[in-house]
Amino acid sequence: MGMDKPWTQQAIDKFFATRESPTQAECDDHARKISGASTVQQVAVPGSLSYTVRCKDFPSVERDLIVSFRQVESSLDHGVLNLARSIHGALVPEPVFRGKMPNSNPPLLVYTMPYLPGIPCLEALASKTGLSLDEQSRHICFAKHLARYFARCWLSPQPVDPEAQADFRKRVYRQLMKFKTSPLSCTIIVELERSLPILFGQTYPQVLTHNDLSQTNILLNEESFEITGVVDWSLAGVQPFGMDLDSLLLATGYMDLNGWHNYPCRLQMLNAFWDEFWIHCQIHDDIRQREIRASAMQAAKVGAVLHYAFQRNANGSPSEELTTSKWALKTLNAMLTA
Repeated sequence: MGMDKPWTQQAIDKFFATRESPTQAECDDHARKISGASTVQQVAVPGSLSYTVRCKDFPSVERDLIVSFRQVESSLDHGVLNLARSIHGALVPEPVFRGKMPNSNPPLLVYTMPYLPGIPCLEALASKTGLSLDEQSRHICFAKHLARYFARCWLSPQPVDPEAQADFRKRVYRQLMKFKTSPLSCTIIVELERSLPILFGQTYPQVLTHNDLSQTNILLNEESFEITGVVDWSLAGVQPFGMDLDSLLLATGYMDLNGWHNYPCRLQMLNAFWDEFWIHCQIHDDIRQREIRASAMQAAKVGAVLHYAFQRNANGSPSEELTTSKWALKTLNAMLTA
């Protein structure tokens, strides 16, 4: 009978199945209590490490509220979020920590934050190749807005702790070597390995990186495909620019049971992205543009390996165990050969 439920409810059931307490209903009641709302509804795309609801119908407040019940491993770092808001403004929701969910076992941390309008990118982008001109225009609009997001990152380089950066570089190298030994590897892994000295070099920008810039965590205006929000910053940290750029590659097509399919406007999306990026970053020299784009796309493919080739740790970050997910590996192959 469980398979008759929508996949969203199956994901929520899976989240609560591993817990002694609370239940979904108890979380809903707690959300009503702390928000003052009369209506609670689950968000469109549930997370694997949290249960998140939208609180509506307040007696006096007009704006809806989000209440998120998060595993301890997926806690939100207010310092990171303040930095994200200083870079991206209102696209990043400002959370308020509301303590631990009473009697939760294992513990759940409760956060409230403003509701951001829009639908998940996953729901907006098409799962077909036959796009009308209007649909192609909306997809290109999204690529431009994504470029502005990455331009803000580029223009806000961050200081790095040398020891932490060295540790991260070693971990990335180990993961590339682990993937290199698998039958799924390809010659590009050697190229990615060789790119690490550049990506972690002193002259290459280290920027705030979301680290889970998936199509579930980017919100879009349903009509225009402009970005209206970027949520769930629990994995964010300072990394080489472009480690999240696999989000651009993923947005230029879709995966189904028959494999990967490029959108007919894929090339226009990529060109629109980079044209917009150069404008906002005020980079006009052709040679400089080629150098930056080459390094950024290498970083994007390194990020893709980390995001898709490995199983996940308890906090959602990539482990050093190779994944067995055929969907993830097919997606990774499409991005590495793009």
